[in-house]
Amino acid sequence: MKITAASAFFPSGPGMALAGIALDVQMALNRQHPFYVDRSGSAVRASFFPQPATFDSARWVAMAQAVLLDLQQQLPPDHIALQTGAELDLWLVLPPSARAGVPADLATALISACQGAPFSFGQIKFISGGHAAPVQALHQAAQALQTQPAAHAAIVMALDSWLHPAALEWLERENLLHNAGKPFEGRMRRNPWGRIPGEAAAAVMLCRHGPAWCQILGLGAAAEAIPRNDERPCLGHGWTQAALQALTTLPPTHKVSDVFSDLNGEPYRADQFGFTLLRLSDRLAANWQRHTPALVSGDVGCASALLHTALSAHALHQAGASAQTHLLLSASDDNLRAALVLTQAL
Repeated sequence: MKITAASAFFPSGPGMALAGIALDVQMALNRQHPFYVDRSGSAVRASFFPQPATFDSARWVAMAQAVLLDLQQQLPPDHIALQTGAELDLWLVLPPSARAGVPADLATALISACQGAPFSFGQIKFISGGHAAPVQALHQAAQALQTQPAAHAAIVMALDSWLHPAALEWLERENLLHNAGKPFEGRMRRNPWGRIPGEAAAAVMLCRHGPAWCQILGLGAAAEAIPRNDERPCLGHGWTQAALQALTTLPPTHKVSDVFSDLNGEPYRADQFGFTLLRLSDRLAANWQRHTPALVSGDVGCASALLHTALSAHALHQAGASAQTHLLLSASDDNLRAALVLTQAL
């Protein structure tokens, strides 16, 4: 399966070209939340757009419309998806509706806002989950395209925002909010780890044939036995299993040049990343490169895996004749672990 084009949209990278630059130069754009303070009374720092000023579904709609418009601009002018009357299928990845801070009218608002501007969708299918959920959406969309005419295309889009006060309160309660104060032995102690809350949207267009930025060589998914709130360190068995599944299409002599992951300041994720990479060391090139997009975008929840896919696809597209193979690792807050392997389009 091929990725025809991709788009990414977050505060320090509002559009695919700027998003690629932000990742390369490690440029973050963090601000004080306009009114939310942690338990110590300090304003929370997060990565977010200054507009819209509200934290309801209007924020999500604005990101969705912007990322779809940018995706359109990444396509060649004569692409079939831009022809009048062409209908695409859309896989839309959102956080669980029960998660704190997710607007109740989100799905309805997005359907109304996305239809016909700039693409027309025959079907819109929703997938709910965490950081790794977009890999499931990519898998389902790719399978569906196998039954469609050769020229058919589909779009996978994911978006998330942690900026609603209820979402920030949940992060703080779970001890996941970076630099938040917490009472300890009669004084307030700062959390040196945790997440910088962020918001982002990403979209990729899939096709079976024709010009493309890159191709998907493999996908994998597995369950991690040690949950996030376990006192034991995560040994990364789930990530390892998912990665090995995704790498089965490559001969053992084919080495991974770049690894993308959703590391975000949590010791739990750092543990599983380290143990996973130790097990995969024989599949990595001697000079392999690590990419951590959360350093520039903040943690973007269920948009993470697709944001990384878009950034990876853009890098492969820009690499030209320089042969690269990218391994993407994603871990949801539940036990889902997923992996994706991308390389230059043939």
